[in-house]
Amino acid sequence: MVIEMNVKLIGIAVLFSLLLNGFIFAMPCNTGGEVSFIHEERCNDEKSCAAQTDDAYEIQWEKDYGKLWWWSARYEGPQPVGDADNDGKNELLIGGRDPFMRVMKWDEDKQTYYEQQKIVDPVFGIGYGIWMNLGGNYYNVPQPFGSATGFSIADIDNDGQNEIGVAWGCHFSAFKWNGNRYQLLGRYIIISEKQGQYGTTLDCVVGDYDNDGKNEVIVTGGYDGAPELVALQWDGSEFVEEASWSDEDHGSIYFPWIADVDGDGDNEVICGAGRKLVVLDWDGGEFVPTVLSEFKHHVFGCVAKDSDDDGLPEIHVTFRYPELQIWKWNGDTYEEIWDRVWYGEEDTIEAIDIGDVDDDGIQEVCVGTNFVHILQWNGTTYTEEYVIKDTYGLLAVTCVGDFDNDGKIEINAGAVGVSGDESYMSWIFKYGQE
Repeated sequence: MVIEMNVKLIGIAVLFSLLLNGFIFAMPCNTGGEVSFIHEERCNDEKSCAAQTDDAYEIQWEKDYGKLWWWSARYEGPQPVGDADNDGKNELLIGGRDPFMRVMKWDEDKQTYYEQQKIVDPVFGIGYGIWMNLGGNYYNVPQPFGSATGFSIADIDNDGQNEIGVAWGCHFSAFKWNGNRYQLLGRYIIISEKQGQYGTTLDCVVGDYDNDGKNEVIVTGGYDGAPELVALQWDGSEFVEEASWSDEDHGSIYFPWIADVDGDGDNEVICGAGRKLVVLDWDGGEFVPTVLSEFKHHVFGCVAKDSDDDGLPEIHVTFRYPELQIWKWNGDTYEEIWDRVWYGEEDTIEAIDIGDVDDDGIQEVCVGTNFVHILQWNGTTYTEEYVIKDTYGLLAVTCVGDFDNDGKIEINAGAVGVSGDESYMSWIFKYGQE
């Protein structure tokens, strides 16, 4: 009892001290160490070699978030761009290992981006903690903050206006703009160590997975004692769990997507369960999985958008390896239509998005390694148009959208892993920036 009391007192003191100094150890429940994976193979054939670097994309904005792997690293979210405050203009979400969900807004007068708000959602005692040595023993001292492991801007409560949804490590919460700030709408605890559950949320995506005409939230992660995929619905007063799914091998699920990828008029959930690429069809009572393939490397990102302009979304898949695959429904089955490995570069993980980033009227596929590769469909195959080499590190973030509301698409990139004394950076690139 004395030791427990001392642990609590020390925990409160440490938390207070860290708050005063502006630093909280904000890590998901099972956070490990620094992530950086350099592949030493070199480009040895024409297919694998990168296109020539192009200087058409210039840095519109950048920010140094520091050099601390447990605080400064930047994460991705499946839907980080949208009109979060419903003023008719887009905002951009930037998350990471600190406890802040940063809402970035364009200042037209100053011609730069600023933080509209840093959202924090403290929840005490469900699994976050700081390991401390007390009397020769290690104790996990609870602290209330988790990092924004996944996030989305979308109409979460189906009221016709957008909200911000965030997976924080052990719970999901949504925030609504009240005219002055983003206010908590509701919260749902995904896992709790009190219930013998361990692990972390990894992402959340919003869409109509069950084709009932209303949006739901799909929250995914890697857990012990809980399903890796949970579907939540706002019932008017709180979030309730509608459905869940776990792969038999219980592989962690990063960066899922919701789209009609087989052209049947109904949405599917696309996800990577461990090393498997899976499409989940809702049959009215449960998810029915179709395993497209199993790989040598963990599947990280799944984005289903129409990148060849034929009216049907393709499935763009990234890995814990410097590779991009593109899959497509051919009328009978899903088939791989394109693959590229960027030998010698960082893993692609979640760094994938699609949009017309060079304002030519054609969609581009943007994928990050330590560089940003920009691909375009030429009517027969995907070719690499540009490579942005102003970036470095493991680019967990490579998303696109009209961040400055000028009608043109920009690219946001950010690093979750760096080498040596490098800083964790975030960049915004614009085509033809003067």
